[in-house]
Amino acid sequence: MLKKSFRSFVGRLNKLNVVQFGLRGLLLPFRVKHLHGAPPSDGGPDEVVVISVMRNGEAWLKSFLAHHRSMGIRNFVILDNGSTDRSVEFLSKQPDVTLLQTYAPYHAYENTMKRYLAKRYCRDRWCLCVDVDELFDFPRSAEVSLRSLIGYLDDKGFNAVITQMLDMFSDRPISDAKIDSDADLRTQYPFYDLSSIDKSPYLFGEVSNPAIMTHHGGIRKTIFGTNNGLTKVSLFRMDGNIKPFIAWHHALNARLADISCVLLHFPFVDSFYAKVVEAVESGRYGFLTTDEYTSYLGGLRKLPQLRLKLESARMLLTVDELVGNGFLVESADYRKWPVDRGSRSA
Repeated sequence: MLKKSFRSFVGRLNKLNVVQFGLRGLLLPFRVKHLHGAPPSDGGPDEVVVISVMRNGEAWLKSFLAHHRSMGIRNFVILDNGSTDRSVEFLSKQPDVTLLQTYAPYHAYENTMKRYLAKRYCRDRWCLCVDVDELFDFPRSAEVSLRSLIGYLDDKGFNAVITQMLDMFSDRPISDAKIDSDADLRTQYPFYDLSSIDKSPYLFGEVSNPAIMTHHGGIRKTIFGTNNGLTKVSLFRMDGNIKPFIAWHHALNARLADISCVLLHFPFVDSFYAKVVEAVESGRYGFLTTDEYTSYLGGLRKLPQLRLKLESARMLLTVDELVGNGFLVESADYRKWPVDRGSRSA
């Protein structure tokens, strides 16, 4: 009990901003190695730079890059955190990727790493922080390009957008849900479930649209009993005022937009069990999150052929249906924003 209390104390100490962004913020640059690629090119004020911290993301990378390239993203900055698969080899061949590497412990440096990437590579630019097992999307994206979305945010004086994470899964047992790296993730894992998502007022800043709330729970709560936070500030402009990655996934000095966006999350693949075992044994994600992985491990061991698709699951056809069912929010002003005809990357 005493050992557990000490580990809890250390885990909470790791998350203090004075530790993450003070001492560790000074130390991290000396622990980062450049592996590949030039710094992001300057594409103008409406250019979005994608940043990501990754470990063993090989299975997701083709779909991750293809999806965000289709939106017009031209610059990716990825910090590898000790991959043992072929992720580094693959990314080292991508001309639009700036690849870095650090072996700093993730549980201690998670938010420090992300803020380091944002401060170094996104100054005076829009920054989108996405894990490699996530795909970003937004309301009306079939009509409104990402560049036009950025134009709307700038026109309204917003410097940050709330994104809601949505777990995606297949109709197969998790153990059989192998990724085809050459196929679209959304086609392979098309289902989602909103039945256990709880909502509460957003408390980390003033939202311009009160319909945008904090989300918790979801399919992981239904299946594993965990109450995961699903709400992040993942898209933001590094304007010199905003301070991202506060309290895990939020920001200070954020002028939050009147729409919300989505991070489609694809963790439930055949390698999920191995990841969970490694997370529990290594404590990679820190004491506070290891308990969550322990819950996953208990559920997977109890039901090795566990399927996530219940009667309450739905197939995702378009991102706009997430507005219709209340998962995402868009304002009347955004609905009036001029539609882009033609390519999403226009």
